[in-house]
Amino acid sequence: MRRLGFAAATVGALVLLAGCVAAVIGSSPHSGTAADTRARSSAGTDAGLAAAVQSRIAADAALGAEALEVSVQGGAVTLRGLVASSAERNSAERLVRTVAGVTAVNNLLKVK
Repeated sequence: MRRLGFAAATVGALVLLAGCVAAVIGSSPHSGTAADTRARSSAGTDAGLAAAVQSRIAADAALGAEALEVSVQGGAVTLRGLVASSAERNSAERLVRTVAGVTAVNNLLKVK
């Protein structure tokens, strides 16, 4: 009877450890699914966000004439290019912050 209890405990421990290993290394059928989907959708979201930011800048009377480069990674927008004044530089940053989905603004605009 004692041997049977020990064998059952050993088998139970092995099954539990196997499940932990599968969860850690990702061999379970659902591991990584959310991360993979998020990684793929992030690129699409970033491209859409970049388009929305560029559209908003183009619609602005003062900034629309400037050639500004917009890049987005993970919702963080980076602005590059030349503007006529520090007021335009600040205005561009404020404008970008109003776009839905923007999590941060890295303003690298330079005044001419």
